[in-house]
Amino acid sequence: MVAPFRQKGWLSRLAGRLLLVGFFLFPSLLSAGYSSISLMAYNVENLFDAEDDGLWQGDFTFLPRSIKRQWTENKCLSKDEFRRFLCETLDWTESKYRERLRRVADVLLSYDGRGADIIVLEEIENKRVLLDLWHQFLKEKGYRYPVHFESPSGRGIDVGIFSRYPLASPAKAHYVDLSDLDPSPTRFILEATFQLDKKHRLRIAANHWPSLAHVVDTRIRAAVIVKRIALRSKREGIPLIAMGDFNTLPSENPNPIGDFLADNNLGDQSLPMLDLQHYLGGYPNFEHSGSHFYKGGWSPLDRILVSKDCLSKQPALEVVLSSFGVHAPSYLFKTDYLTDPVTGEIKLYTFPHRYDFLTDEGYSDHLPVALKVRLR
Repeated sequence: MVAPFRQKGWLSRLAGRLLLVGFFLFPSLLSAGYSSISLMAYNVENLFDAEDDGLWQGDFTFLPRSIKRQWTENKCLSKDEFRRFLCETLDWTESKYRERLRRVADVLLSYDGRGADIIVLEEIENKRVLLDLWHQFLKEKGYRYPVHFESPSGRGIDVGIFSRYPLASPAKAHYVDLSDLDPSPTRFILEATFQLDKKHRLRIAANHWPSLAHVVDTRIRAAVIVKRIALRSKREGIPLIAMGDFNTLPSENPNPIGDFLADNNLGDQSLPMLDLQHYLGGYPNFEHSGSHFYKGGWSPLDRILVSKDCLSKQPALEVVLSSFGVHAPSYLFKTDYLTDPVTGEIKLYTFPHRYDFLTDEGYSDHLPVALKVRLR
């Protein structure tokens, strides 16, 4: 009878040591019964391939000069001075496009050393861009076939989703009807529900709302659609996270997010979402009040909104509030002297190092935002 007890003790000690090593290698195991999932949203700023897509080519800037020389008329004339210069002179070749993909992938995979588990991208030209990014850089990291619908955006830019988790049901594209407000159609809102494990599902709404150059009512239309998705998700018992570039300033009145979609009252489901940027008073890990820099100031255009049930007493999906913030490695920034738009003074600013299509330096004019959640 002695030998079996000795064997059991040896196995117990071994199991204990392996568990201890596991805690150091995988910190998420420290919360017994929990598994951690990370999410990111990133506006990659005009990620176009180098092919002429005919009627679907929303911006003629991003083509090789060999194609531009064949034009019978200058398709750049409608642009303002600098954009016209860039459109006429840029030689957007396949090699430059590939280098751009590599830079985007470097940013995505630098988060947590392996990349977020679910990624929303904005300002991608088409599905080919997503597939090239996936085949060359992301597939080998465990990401599944990307989610995408060709949107009606006049600029030819879409949203897409990468995930390490399978779809629980077919993804949907929600059309934002602006026909009575604006002649320029906008991007779809993508809805995708992922199966995280046998028990848990998570619904993602990927957003790129109309820009601030358009009237506020265009963004309110988008907010109403996300609200409908949120209320339906609540009825179905599926947590919802809405991510992306909402192009909404806190000062807008009425406010598309604060007046139509999200507030900080967890007990009121008439506005079913909670805007983490507003709830936490900014991005806790970042000294600035935004993810986008324009004319001397920061703006919180990129946001993550969660359904209020994620902050209930016993949520199926628990938001790790301390994890929310801007993913801001130092190489995503540039420091330079700029003119203060108010005083006219020349000042030293630090801001996102946007991609320079002529020199192939930089990344984007936006910074990615990220969040972690735990499953119960």
